[in-house]
Amino acid sequence: MKPEYKQEAALRLKVAAGHLDSVRRMVDHDAYCVDLMKQLSAVQASLERVQRIFLRNHLSTCVSEAIKVGMGEELIDELMEALKFNKSLTDGRHGVPLDDTLPTLAGGEGAMAAARCQAGVDAAAAHDAEPGVRASR
Repeated sequence: MKPEYKQEAALRLKVAAGHLDSVRRMVDHDAYCVDLMKQLSAVQASLERVQRIFLRNHLSTCVSEAIKVGMGEELIDELMEALKFNKSLTDGRHGVPLDDTLPTLAGGEGAMAAARCQAGVDAAAAHDAEPGVRASR
């Protein structure tokens, strides 16, 4: 593993572990369920960022070398098999770019979410709903 990726992954894993310990303490103290769910989502997002670090390292080392020596298809198949259970890396509707660069829109992501909330439409539910049927919350 490239040293810069290893260092970043190790740091993010330590942060995620600490955050998860905090969630466990919240459970012990009977914290409000919605607060627990929000904190657990944050832990999951941290782990997904670590997964992207591992993916970037694998692509820039193992896969690129395998392609150079004509074994790219084998490693690509192996990678696709490993990723089939990780929707955050394979589902274009919910994925985040590998370089953590997010497109910025006027008003930011929070403004977009607030606008969807005011309209009473969850973007994902609206996408999956039947035509002409308003998404429910």
